[in-house]
Order: sequence, then structure tokens, then C-alpha cells
Amino acid sequence: MSTALPPELSPRHPAPAPVGPGRAGRTLGWLASGLAVVVLVTSVAGWGLLAYYDGKIKRIFGIGSLLAGATEGPVNVLVVGSDSREGLTPAQQKALSVGGVGSDIGRRSDTMMLVHVAGDRKTVTVVSLPRDSYVTIPSYTDDNGDKRPAQRNKLNAAYALGGAPLLIRTVTDLTGLEINNYVEVGFSGVVNMVDALGGVDVCLPNAVDDRRSGLTLPEGRSHVDGETGLSYVRARYIDATADIGRMERQQQFLGSMFRQATSLGVLLQPAKLNGFLDAALSSITVDDALSRDFMLDLAGDLAGMKPRDLRFLTVPLSDPNGYADGVGSVVIWDKRKARLVFESLQDDQPLVKSTGGSRVAIAPSQVNVTVLNGSDVTGLATQATADLAAVGFAMSGTPGNADRTDVTTTVIRYDPGWGQSLKTVQAALPDAQLEKVDGLGATFQVLVGSDYQAPVAVKVAKDPKIDSRTAADNICG
Repeated sequence: MSTALPPELSPRHPAPAPVGPGRAGRTLGWLASGLAVVVLVTSVAGWGLLAYYDGKIKRIFGIGSLLAGATEGPVNVLVVGSDSREGLTPAQQKALSVGGVGSDIGRRSDTMMLVHVAGDRKTVTVVSLPRDSYVTIPSYTDDNGDKRPAQRNKLNAAYALGGAPLLIRTVTDLTGLEINNYVEVGFSGVVNMVDALGGVDVCLPNAVDDRRSGLTLPEGRSHVDGETGLSYVRARYIDATADIGRMERQQQFLGSMFRQATSLGVLLQPAKLNGFLDAALSSITVDDALSRDFMLDLAGDLAGMKPRDLRFLTVPLSDPNGYADGVGSVVIWDKRKARLVFESLQDDQPLVKSTGGSRVAIAPSQVNVTVLNGSDVTGLATQATADLAAVGFAMSGTPGNADRTDVTTTVIRYDPGWGQSLKTVQAALPDAQLEKVDGLGATFQVLVGSDYQAPVAVKVAKDPKIDSRTAADNICG
């Protein structure tokens, strides 16, 4: 079923002239990465809208000579988020603890990401580049026209010293990858995008009440709006591994956004899709070579991409708690594994080959599971027991009934001391919720609900080299 677009929204209508460059500020790279992927994949359902909104996208001029531009082969996009408060109301700024517009001083950066779109347009890989990465920044000319020599410093210093041009040169030298395009995004983007989607799911291992970020959420899965979502991805002090843990949380958030944005509940509702595109495209700044036509072509090519085809990882580290004289705390890359990542991207080869199922460290045959029926569907525990046995799990005891019949979503009950085995059960039942039960022991309880789905096959990773996750993975994993 199609609906006629007004002339100004027609894909054949002349594109409005681009506006001037936007202000560069601090960055939140996870957001730009998710924006680049989610917008490109979902926009195929609203090409006319994308053509219309092209006029709202701000552009950075003068960096085209540092970029490779459009290509029919693999595409590498360096994406950086801005903490510009533009678009946030004073009440939102206060609630989110981000300060006012006056606090946007200077060029500072947080976390950057590289988005690699495969040449066959079947997969996308997003690599987080920690802001404190200890790198070599090439020589540059400062704002006063003085030549500055190359220096060893944190990655975020490249943006502070020379803006987008110096950051592009630094990342190109660091990774050996040809960068095709550059994208920046502001704070208001995540708030408005999440609200346009009707909220997204997040998950926390423990309850959080963090005054710094304004985040207050219970343990486990929660459905959050835009303001809470921004607090969730900004919070720096709720993870034992600080920024590394935050990046993992941000990747899980992006996976949840992707699943929501590519769901039929968004794609088949013109008003919701329109609101999402408005929120996304109105908050980005791109290089002047990223044309509307290329975005449309790429959107069409990526239209069939599934959550399992979107992979996230952080560049491998050898020391997340390093120190450098004159610089302070830094993170040190694992040169061998980092080279493996970037050489794979340069050769347009997958980091993890498809095996027809999720790859785990512990084989299902080594995991004991018992099944209880938590619904009013007769025989569901027996069916689930047979299904789990069919994919290799060691079944313990006989299937039985739980002390309740109102369970909708299947629940995995687990002892926190068996975390590696839990990943195997989660991989088989990716839509299940988790319930921590101290002292439960090595046998997992699967409480099947009325929306029970048969388990998927899992395979053991014989030689896991690079830690990564996909947008299809359970957010509570």
C-alpha cells in the first residue's frame, strides 16, 4: 500500500540547498554511529522524506580533500557526536545535567566510532575508538598559522587541537583505512529519536541512582524515553570499567534502537517514520561530499539488513588503565588484534564468519537446564524440554509446572556464579528475560511463558579472537 507524497516530499523534487557548517563541540560517538546506521537502513521506506530532510542537514565544508567520498565498494564513515544543547529545552538541560549552551566552550571530544559498510551491503561493523586512546597525532597548522610537530597524545586531543580535519588524518594514519565520509550529531538527537520510536529497551545488572547523569533505573530490563535513554548512555561512573563499560552499554543501546527502528511498528506507520527521520536528520552535520543521492542509494542497498548483520566492538586493548608522562591516564591498544580488525575491514572481510547460529564459549552439552511451565498453555514445558534437548542442552529432571500461570515472556533463572554458561542459554533463547537467583547452582531454570519461541542453534567458538556483539543479541547479556 502506497501513499502519494506532496510535491515537496517527492524524491524527484529538486533537493533544497544545503545550509552552512554547524558548530563543532564535544563528541558522543556512539550516537552518531547509531544514527548513521539506523537512518540509512530505515530511510528506504521514506525516500521522499529523506530527500526533503536533506535540506535540514548541516554540512562541514573544506574537508573533502581528506575524504575518499562516495563509492560502490566498502564505505568507512568516521562518526562523532556533539554535546551541542541545541534543540533541548532548559528543563531538559537541567534534567539531563548537561548544562546550558554557555557551557559549550572549545572543541572537545569524547568517543568516536568507525562505521564500516561492507561492499556487498549485507553487513555493517561499528568499531568504538576510546577517547583516551594513546596515539600519534600528525603535524598540523594551528589556528594562528603556526606549524605544530607530530605528538603522542590522547585521541580526543586531535579534535581539540585541529577539529574534524586533524581527527580524520589521525584516524586514517592510526587504522590504515580510507575514510569516505564524516558525520557529527548533537545531544537532542538521541532524545528526539528515542521518543519518536516510542522508547527503547535497556538493561542494567544492578539498580542505579546516579546524580551525575540523572539516571535512576531498577535492575534488569526497562523501557525508557529519550531523556532517560540519554542519561543511560552518558553515565560514566556506574561501570567498574569506567569508559570501557560505558561503551559496551552504548553499543547495547544502539542495538536496541536498531531493532526498534527497523521493526514493522515503525516502518509501517508513516507518522512514526516521519517523526524519526525528522529527529535524526535535523540533528546531524556531515561533510559536504555526503550527497542526498548517495544516501538514498546506500539506504536502498541496506534495506534488507537484519539486527544480526549489525556488529559492534571496541578496538582491542592491551591496557585499559595505562599511563603516559605528560598526558596522564590513557588506554593502550593491542597492536596485533587491532591490526587484525582494521586489516579485515580494509580487505572487506567479516570479523566473525557466519555459522548459522550464535557462537559461545561453553557448549550446550555442558549446561544443565530444567524447564517449568509458567503459562496456562498445556504441555508447554514438555515441548520446551524437547526443543532444548534438540539443540544440545543437558536436560535435568522432568518438566513441571511453576507456581504461577501468568508468565508471558520466557524467563531464565540463573546463579550469578555461572556467567559463561548463562551466555550459552541466552544465545539459545535470545528473547528471554533474566532472573538472578543466588544459590541456584549449576542447573538453570527456564520458566516458559505464553510467548515462548523455540531455541535457536548455538555453536562453540573454537578460536574467539575479537570480542563483539550484534544488534540481535540479548541486551541483558
